[in-house]
Amino acid sequence: MPAQDRGVYVVWIALIWAGMLGGFVPDLKNFLSESPPPPVVLHAHAVVYTLWLVAITAQIALVEVRNVALHRRLGWWIVGLSAALIPLGLVASLVDMARGARQTPYTPEFLGHEFQQLVVFAILLALATLLRRDLAAHKRLMILLPVSILDPGTGRLLTHVLSWRPHDPFGRWLHAYWGNMAMVAAMIVWDRWRRGLVHPALWFGAALIAAGEVVAISLDFCPPWHHAAARLVAAWGWTG
Repeated sequence: MPAQDRGVYVVWIALIWAGMLGGFVPDLKNFLSESPPPPVVLHAHAVVYTLWLVAITAQIALVEVRNVALHRRLGWWIVGLSAALIPLGLVASLVDMARGARQTPYTPEFLGHEFQQLVVFAILLALATLLRRDLAAHKRLMILLPVSILDPGTGRLLTHVLSWRPHDPFGRWLHAYWGNMAMVAAMIVWDRWRRGLVHPALWFGAALIAAGEVVAISLDFCPPWHHAAARLVAAWGWTG
């Protein structure tokens, strides 16, 4: 990997950490003081996600210090931990929504955002694993993994700063996904500047993330999905 590429991936992961911490840390006190208290599964999801992000950061650091051998040995463990986030994220989403059914307002359609994230994440993970010997593709797809699920942090961060609550599709998309969009745009600009063209893996990942976001926002304004999501949450029932 070229030296300039190694350096910029440190910047990418630092920005991801900033987005997540900036969004979730101010909410931590309220989360821990909820009544009834958050169930164990939500704590487990937060812990596993944090450990996963630490592991991704460590993998980037290993390349930075040129310990590629250890980076490769840990690779399959990272794949396993990444894969574990998918069912854990699904359960956490349904549990959180089942808890929210007791409150006002209740927005079951938000499950569309959660589900699209899991599908996009799974596809990116599968491709990054299959293309692990294509270093240029692999590294871009791996950094797109946390980018694809960045919006819970950056969306909250924007809420802490602005009282803006849009009700139109474009405004809703911008409010929810501005952080994802900014990261992907920065990666595309960097590729274009350094290489003279954007790597196909980055184009594919960007298109996949954008498609998932469009589906989620469309479902926000689709009454049949609202009813279907509400029935799904009622059928699930478990609040942890």
